Amino acid sequence: MKNQWKGVGKVFAFTFRHKWNDRRWRMATILVAVLLALLPAGIMALVELASGAPAVESENPVTQIFVADETDTAPVDWNQLNGLGAEGYTQIQYTLCDSPEQARQQAESFPHSAVLLVEQGDTGLSLTLLSPENAAYPADELAGLEQFFARNSTWILLEKAGLDASQLTALTASVESTQQVQGEGGQTLTPQQQQIEMVRMVFSVALPFVLIMALYFMVLFYGQGVANNVLMEKNAKLMDTLLLAVRPTALVLGKVFALVCTRLFQLCLWVAALVGSFGAGCALVKMVNPMTQNPLVLFLDGLGEMDGLFSPGGWALALLLLAAGFFLYCSLAAIGGAVAGKPEDLSSTNLLFTMALVISFFCVLYGGGMDLMNAGSGGMDWMNWVPFTSILITPSRLLLGQIPLWMGACSLLLTVVCSLLLLWLAGRVYQLMALYKGNPPSLGKLFGMLKQNK
Repeated sequence: MKNQWKGVGKVFAFTFRHKWNDRRWRMATILVAVLLALLPAGIMALVELASGAPAVESENPVTQIFVADETDTAPVDWNQLNGLGAEGYTQIQYTLCDSPEQARQQAESFPHSAVLLVEQGDTGLSLTLLSPENAAYPADELAGLEQFFARNSTWILLEKAGLDASQLTALTASVESTQQVQGEGGQTLTPQQQQIEMVRMVFSVALPFVLIMALYFMVLFYGQGVANNVLMEKNAKLMDTLLLAVRPTALVLGKVFALVCTRLFQLCLWVAALVGSFGAGCALVKMVNPMTQNPLVLFLDGLGEMDGLFSPGGWALALLLLAAGFFLYCSLAAIGGAVAGKPEDLSSTNLLFTMALVISFFCVLYGGGMDLMNAGSGGMDWMNWVPFTSILITPSRLLLGQIPLWMGACSLLLTVVCSLLLLWLAGRVYQLMALYKGNPPSLGKLFGMLKQNK
């Protein structure tokens, strides 16, 4: 058995170097990484720019306001607005005048003053700000003062309605509500823990679909290439030479492992570029608008503040399990490549790993594996021990802390062992089909041939 794996390192090094030196592969990898690094950040910044910069209130240039109240109700003391504590609007002197003409005349004596006309409108009070002819500021700088009155005129309306100070305070008092959430064991969760639990619930629904789709498209995108590389020696008439230099099992293992490593490196580079781009996009959005309300930026900022959402051990095991799952399906694809006699046969021989993925997905879907909200019921524990289903749901459970780390480590070990067994089988098939001519044999016929050539 030891000789079965002899030469794996040489085959791995040769295949890895050959793939790495492929100029088209490197250019495609770098180009996609650059696009992923630039597009999300650029789009986020452009969307924020297109939405318009937030209106910034200019500094209030007015220190005195002459009020002309033309309503039927009794005038009120507008100086109470200084007590609201609004920055820039706490030192204004309000003076009541008998008429608008008197207010205009007095305002002309003070360059940093304004006239406030209070009139009865169709639906309520109408407030009009006027600047004197000799004002020491442009008229557009009254915009901030207009917004201040629009936000706080309720105080004046309530006082005009005849309410005293205590009644005003009671009507404008804020109502504070609190909520206590009971965690497992009956303990009360803090607000941060409640937020983490809420995000954890969202992830318990989204993570299985995201990870399953990621692995599904990885297998479909790269599985055909792995099978085609295993088949390559047959078309290049190199099999006889290779089988004299290295055993079939070592040949298949070295090639598949090298291809898996290059693909995983490519994917990791792209994911890192994408994550970095979203981080840069958040920084650009905040530079454009420090008070942004962009939902994506707020969501990412919220995740950054949630310490303890995912454990480092869970992250490590989940990523290793995803890589092992990719390795597992590439091992199945290697069997398809070993059975095929020409590239046209791969469409039928690769049905093995495609059906394995589809059947596993339906087992997880209809077996309750997607319902991570009730993962502690125990009815789905068997899925953690079957490699083809564990790679679909166990990474999510590890990230969410729903299973212990030792169970994730056992699932990882079983997946790796299953992958190596499949590669050993692929090597046996590879050697058996070296001189086989004609259409690919059926699965039953293939097992019969394997039994005869033990």
